[in-house]
Amino acid sequence: MNTAFFLIKPVSSLCNLACRYCFYHDLAEHRLTRDYGLMDSRTSDLLIERAFDLGVGALTFIFQGGEPTLAGLEYFEHFVEKCRACAESDSHHRPQINFSIQTNGVSLNAEWARFFKREGFLVGASVDGPRIIHDTYRTYRDGSGTWAQVMHGITVLREEGVPVNALCVVNNLTADNAGLVYHFLRRRGFDWIQFIPCLAPLAEEPAAPYEALNPEAYAHFLKEIFDLRYGEWLRGSGQSVRWFDNLVEMAAGLPPESCGMLGCCPMNFTVEADGSVYPCDFYAADEWCLGNIHELSFQVMQEGITAHDFVESSRLIDPVCKTCSAFFLCRGGCRRDREPFSDGKPRLNRYCPAFKEFFQYAGARIMRMAAALKETI
Repeated sequence: MNTAFFLIKPVSSLCNLACRYCFYHDLAEHRLTRDYGLMDSRTSDLLIERAFDLGVGALTFIFQGGEPTLAGLEYFEHFVEKCRACAESDSHHRPQINFSIQTNGVSLNAEWARFFKREGFLVGASVDGPRIIHDTYRTYRDGSGTWAQVMHGITVLREEGVPVNALCVVNNLTADNAGLVYHFLRRRGFDWIQFIPCLAPLAEEPAAPYEALNPEAYAHFLKEIFDLRYGEWLRGSGQSVRWFDNLVEMAAGLPPESCGMLGCCPMNFTVEADGSVYPCDFYAADEWCLGNIHELSFQVMQEGITAHDFVESSRLIDPVCKTCSAFFLCRGGCRRDREPFSDGKPRLNRYCPAFKEFFQYAGARIMRMAAALKETI
């Protein structure tokens, strides 16, 4: 099914936390307009109408921040009702509609939980592991930790039957405690985990030793986590680690669902609170603005020169990759990890050494998992 993805920033970069590694805070600081305020109903309505105008089979709306819950429950209720109204107004085109939200979890309560359950939201909660690790980086502005509030919010969601996935940022501290983090997340009931390598500021090299992630630490992390996940698989567990799932699917000849593993960037419309649109939330920077929904349709923006340059530059492959035995699984990796560009060309992925070490270590087992998957297709 042809799906269009929309990453929506209803409160722009506004957040009630001050996480030390926040990439969107860094992006916003380097824009001419740091914060676009709150998305009003006129903008959200137009966003939905233009999304429906694409005529695709499925629309996936993913709310991000900043912290999206700061928009208030009424904003989300209105958004869902507008989607429902658009679907009912055209009997010939009723796309499948999916809702998801990525939240820091500290504001969640029973009212939010009932809404997410009723409207079928998938919730991704930012959890970096046990308190001692989570509270090192995910703090309030006064430096106090958020772990207790996050875990309480997740408990409230689960009591209402809301599916909650873990979004875990990986830095050198996480990598040094890979097993501890993994066992904690599993014990806390997270069957689906997405590990997200900590990003350096755009177009810069990593600096701070623990806020960034170096290739050596990442290789260690991937190997230790894969050993644990492979053990689960041998025991027949249906649990998930997103990156490994994608690798197995690719090895089985299936397309990955993760955009960073496609080999080139798709168009993930990232919509700021004022209606400005970018090709990816990692690139919500002035130089990559595609336009504004108050002036242009998504179709026109998708066909514009900025979108074309963004996608085409992501297709450029380093000569080293062309002779690498792991390229069919790596495909160069996420464009963001190939910054900074030089003369308009991306460099070799910063985690290339980690990927090579990992694939040499785990490749045979990945192929075994892929063979088992193919038997079920």
